Amino acid sequence: MPSSRRRYLRGCAAALGLATAGCLESNESTDTTPAKTSTATESETGTATSTQSGQTESFVAWQQSLESKVTAQPASTDDSVYVGTKSGTVKSLATAGGSQQWSYDASDGIRSQPIRVGSSVFVVSGKEGLYKDHIVVALDTETGSKQWTFSPGEWWLELLGVTEDMVYVGTNTDAPSKQGRTLYALAVSDGSVQWSGEVGDQYEGVVHNGRIYVASYGRFYAYDAETGEQRWTTDVADYYSQTMVATDSTLCYAADVDETHGTLLGVAADTGETLWTHEEGSIASTTLHDGTLYVGGTHVAALDPTTGEQRWRTDQSGYVKQVPVQNGTLYTGGDVVRGHDSSTGELDWTWRPETNVKGVVPAAVVSDSLYVDSWSDGDPRNRFKFALDTTAGTKRWAFDVERELTDLSFGKQRAYVAAEDTVYALE
Repeated sequence: MPSSRRRYLRGCAAALGLATAGCLESNESTDTTPAKTSTATESETGTATSTQSGQTESFVAWQQSLESKVTAQPASTDDSVYVGTKSGTVKSLATAGGSQQWSYDASDGIRSQPIRVGSSVFVVSGKEGLYKDHIVVALDTETGSKQWTFSPGEWWLELLGVTEDMVYVGTNTDAPSKQGRTLYALAVSDGSVQWSGEVGDQYEGVVHNGRIYVASYGRFYAYDAETGEQRWTTDVADYYSQTMVATDSTLCYAADVDETHGTLLGVAADTGETLWTHEEGSIASTTLHDGTLYVGGTHVAALDPTTGEQRWRTDQSGYVKQVPVQNGTLYTGGDVVRGHDSSTGELDWTWRPETNVKGVVPAAVVSDSLYVDSWSDGDPRNRFKFALDTTAGTKRWAFDVERELTDLSFGKQRAYVAAEDTVYALE
């Protein structure tokens, strides 16, 4: 299967594994719950609302049918929402009302979430199955016209990072390996190869401070982002997907070390040398905000990313990926959503979803609403989306069309999600 799908499943497995093991389930102590903490439950705030009947809910700003199944999260900018479909079309929809601005036909299905940089939007197109070579397509954001394509003839492709000047693309096959794959740096302007280097099958990439870091199966790679000079490599056992974050001096990630599950490591950005480890409980998620590294797993904690020094740690478990601190509050997920004081870790409020929701993951804050993804035990697993008040932690609405949904994506004013062939704008 394509690497993006493998990466998604690996991330879900990590989160679900922690939940099953009890690591993301509520373990609050009634003796230590802060006096100001409030708890809202789904029974207090109502049940999820279905739009299956065709009525328009007040929080649905618009919906647009594309006549083909949406294959990845929509991607939003100020004026446009970009969407790829199974039939191979890429569409630009107006954020104001959902009207189509342009459409491009790539013939084969779109395999990645569109990424916009400057006047270009990038997607990966290709057929499913073995020995099916994928293509990177660059489109003009205003007209949808094709600017260039890139097809190295090396099976599946992964968009690992984009800057103003470069697009970084990795190749993958169906047999994961720590080496033997290729990282290409393409010019944004015309798709020409600026340099290439060896990597393994990738989980993800991070571009920061003139370097690109690639987390691949069993090995990390660091390259000079402009010249392609390989800075360092290091073998990694059982990397925890989507835990890699970079500062100017340190690369941090979670992996299994010496039979210890979910150890957090900080390595020197220029050499890959291990600087520190954090082994207090199992770490399954990370996020970086204003010089503080927040980690989630059996405990939620705040660390100095340069030294690994722990600034605070909670008694509660949680998942911190995606949402950074907003207005002094750190939002965590798991079996409940929690709002913590970001400077002390003190628990401000807890929101518990309905019983048929297995887990919840805060996705973004837009204005004064916290948008939440979720998963369930039964199909459709990704069925419910929620919006909470960021201050009180009470539910504003729940979205349910009784079908599988994509994860949420966001613009400045709204959230966007797709089910089958329809895109919804939520506010």
